Amino acid sequence: MKHIPLLLVLAVAACSETSSSSGFRTFTGELVNPVSQSVFEVIPRPASYPSQFWCGAGEYARRELGAASNDSVYVVSEAGPAVTYNSNSAVQFSLLPPGQAQGAQGHRGNWGPKIGDSRFVADASRRCNSNIDRFVP
Repeated sequence: MKHIPLLLVLAVAACSETSSSSGFRTFTGELVNPVSQSVFEVIPRPASYPSQFWCGAGEYARRELGAASNDSVYVVSEAGPAVTYNSNSAVQFSLLPPGQAQGAQGHRGNWGPKIGDSRFVADASRRCNSNIDRFVP
């Protein structure tokens, strides 16, 4: 009986540490973490399609940043290593155009969305529900 309170404290501590480092997740599983005040990065699930980057960007902009459906979300760093998570595949986005977003890596990648590409938040979020555009970066 004496060990139950200690186990309960350890269990709560473990859960709170896990949830605080997990970042924002879309319902399709993309992880989104802030990089700076104006930049965030989307880390897709393994074997995801390039459109899932847009899914994560649109959902994060809408649900976490409060962006309107007709606000634009911009690519500010192409596919490359994440800076907030151990992953080789992340794209950085901002609600500000490239050059105005502070903290972007500006990485140039070989696949996925390109720096300067933009979508309306609503269009980016729709990528979460679409298999049609899985071949469209």
